[in-house]
Amino acid sequence: MDLTIKYFYLTINFSSKYNNEFTLINEDIYINTLTGEHFRKRLLYDFGWGQENGFEKLPSLTFDELIELVENAVLTVKKKRIWEKYSEEEIRNNDVNQSNLFGAISIIMQDHIEELIKFLTDKIKTNYFSNTIIRKNFTWFSFSTRKMRELGYSPGGIGKMSYEEVLNKYEQWRTISKTVVEQVYG
Repeated sequence: MDLTIKYFYLTINFSSKYNNEFTLINEDIYINTLTGEHFRKRLLYDFGWGQENGFEKLPSLTFDELIELVENAVLTVKKKRIWEKYSEEEIRNNDVNQSNLFGAISIIMQDHIEELIKFLTDKIKTNYFSNTIIRKNFTWFSFSTRKMRELGYSPGGIGKMSYEEVLNKYEQWRTISKTVVEQVYG
């Protein structure tokens, strides 16, 4: 999987940033006018004011590919002094990583919850969450609404429900949730 490809385009604060970059070619398929790639429009991550509009690259990624995006996204661009400028490459890499991370989490939480719960059930028996980047990226799954708010973030969600509320509908999640929360936010 090529981690330099932007598999998702998502807006922030419902901006119209990508309106001129995508053209509808049939019912729900769009073409990226810059790359020629096909995308599907869908609702993605909720940063606290509702699910953001976005585009998912086609064909859709598998659960394992989505997890790979979550595991490998590095969002932090090193802080620079006031007089130093970020390079175009640093800006692009951060944009790709951010879009892929939040897009992947959104799709997992909308389409792959049972696979996520099974994945987490296996991972909590290992030292998987000892990796700082993985632990930081998994916080965005909003496993604990309280912990997210303590960190100063609004918990992600689907419609009017937080991801934690969505997960609580699954008995298997309730069995492992305390351990996952401790390992991810601990």
